[in-house]
Amino acid sequence: MSRRPTRSVGRDQGFTIIELLVVMGVVALLVGLLVPALRGARNASRSAACASNLRQLILANLAYANENAGRFAPGAARFERNLDRWFGTRLNSRDAFEPQNGPLSPHLGPQGAVRQCPSFVPGPRNEQTDFEAGCGGYGYNNAYIGVSDDSDQVGVQCSAIARPDETVLFADTALAMPVPTLRLIEYSFAEPPLQRDSPYPLDPSIQFRHAGAANIGWADGHVTHREFSFTRGNIYGITESQMRDLHIGWFGATADNRLFDLR
Repeated sequence: MSRRPTRSVGRDQGFTIIELLVVMGVVALLVGLLVPALRGARNASRSAACASNLRQLILANLAYANENAGRFAPGAARFERNLDRWFGTRLNSRDAFEPQNGPLSPHLGPQGAVRQCPSFVPGPRNEQTDFEAGCGGYGYNNAYIGVSDDSDQVGVQCSAIARPDETVLFADTALAMPVPTLRLIEYSFAEPPLQRDSPYPLDPSIQFRHAGAANIGWADGHVTHREFSFTRGNIYGITESQMRDLHIGWFGATADNRLFDLR
């Protein structure tokens, strides 16, 4: 009785060129599908950490108000000296701000420093760009909350805010500057679209760095994600188009101050 020829075991366990190409194609496809998902997960994690930082700033400011007759912290006391900010102080206007003696410092943990937004990487620091270093990529609604009755020594009374759930307290911020090349630096104020009680525009400073959205901390304590709406160029020569590319501008339907104002 004749036997059937047997196949080579070694040949059965090998791969042909076509099979290898198929496997490599499947692996490439899976990588192409996974990388955006992983990137999205990383961005979501950074945004969540940023929102937590903003909540800490809100709670610190509320704690400050509780200890100071119901008044929020000043945003830039004695502004003309350029030595004091809500996040720190300095001895010389050429130095970076240090967190130890800022009005919110006692309520921001052992180091008294603002936590850095994990999605914000400022450009190289130098004397020209260091003037707001230390705010962590966050800005305060100084125009309406950090000053009171034309005095920058104290913030407003918490009770003066008619709509705390619709009034910006802190936000993701950055300032675009062209020195020596276009770069982003830390900026500690979330500027409204218009100057307070004036029709003249201000430079954009809210940055929508979380997949086209900015984290906004409101005066009632909650944090939301708001999407970019509009922008304009700034006094440093950065154009509107460049501002859009940098994701700096404002949110909301209209170019007014209703989301910053106390009324």
